[in-house]
Amino acid sequence: GRPPRVKTVGGKSKQGPIAGVRKGEIFEGDPKEAVKNLVAALKKDGYDFTVGIDPWTPVTEAERIVVAGRGIGDKENMKLIEELAYQAGAAISSSRPVAETLKYVPLDRYVGMSGQNFKNNLYIGVGVSGAGQHLKGIRDASTIVAINNSKNAPIFANADYGIVGDFKEVLPLLIKELDNGEEKKPAPPMKKVKRSKPRKMAPKEDLYVDLGSGYEYDPEVGDPTQGVEPGTPFDKLPDSWVSPVSGEAKEEFIKVEFPEDRK
Repeated sequence: GRPPRVKTVGGKSKQGPIAGVRKGEIFEGDPKEAVKNLVAALKKDGYDFTVGIDPWTPVTEAERIVVAGRGIGDKENMKLIEELAYQAGAAISSSRPVAETLKYVPLDRYVGMSGQNFKNNLYIGVGVSGAGQHLKGIRDASTIVAINNSKNAPIFANADYGIVGDFKEVLPLLIKELDNGEEKKPAPPMKKVKRSKPRKMAPKEDLYVDLGSGYEYDPEVGDPTQGVEPGTPFDKLPDSWVSPVSGEAKEEFIKVEFPEDRK
């Protein structure tokens, strides 16, 4: 037989976001600026908002969906969801409580582990907190966007883009930003958008590299082989210090420059 499993006392395995590692670009502050940044990012990712679909397209067949969460409050606010779905070229969906308890949408339209799984391109959640069963239903979506007034909502840890703010203020701005003043053209056959990886941001400390060997000096690690303590910045290294890989002198290292949007 097999030996019994042994539980590690006090040990907890670290779990990442349910929807996987995402970009995590969350916009706060001025709602107008946040909306412009969000739309610019989505267009850069290849989303065309001049096209549209029937908002009652089955969730699993829609390229994009706008999802109403319990945070939208009264049913009259579904009007904003409908307008956003039109301008975003998306179908209307919801979280489970909105369909099951509030009955704002039919039961066959809610997204979640026990409902519909959305594996297509663009998910926009409005007032969705991000319960585990809901996030499991969208983890294969190409792009996840969250709009919520609580910056601690779990969905932000699972989103590519997010806006922290009151949806009643954010949605009218977003609807206007997506409106090109013309009737939406029929959407072409869906092509799955490749899920983008989070951008590697610049380190807090200046990065210096030895171009010959590719060795990068890491201040957090230092260089124990030459007696350099962790936490020693590059400009504080002894003049006699050399690359532990190639033997290049300190003055031969090049400072790496990063684009402004990665700083």
